[in-house]
Amino acid sequence: MAAHERITIAVRAAAENGGALVPFITAGYPAMDTFIDSLLAIAPHAAVIEVGVPFSDPMADGMTIQRSSHQAIENGVNLKWILNELLANREAIDTPIVLMSYLNPMLAFGLDTLATAAEAAGVCGFIVPD
Repeated sequence: MAAHERITIAVRAAAENGGALVPFITAGYPAMDTFIDSLLAIAPHAAVIEVGVPFSDPMADGMTIQRSSHQAIENGVNLKWILNELLANREAIDTPIVLMSYLNPMLAFGLDTLATAAEAAGVCGFIVPD
């Protein structure tokens, strides 16, 4: 099954049971060592989880996400770290993951490299507000 199909299946199944919860979490906020534990705690209750990739100038986001992104960057979070964490824990997280990122970190990572690493890490899609 294609990664993006997992999103459709999960949302449709949740909607048939009363609604689809799609929570957002900024990767590495409030601390890097709580990221996977937070995902594991949220996963049983979510149809899809949106993971925010911290960006230094998140203009399309509200104050809460701006602040959490700033703290996550201060903590040392970057796209490579997020993908490595997801890859290392792929078997433990059944809920489809969607990364929300601005284009700049994706371009800096390299789009071809990102596509390969994201697929390996179990990422099912991207939201890019640029």
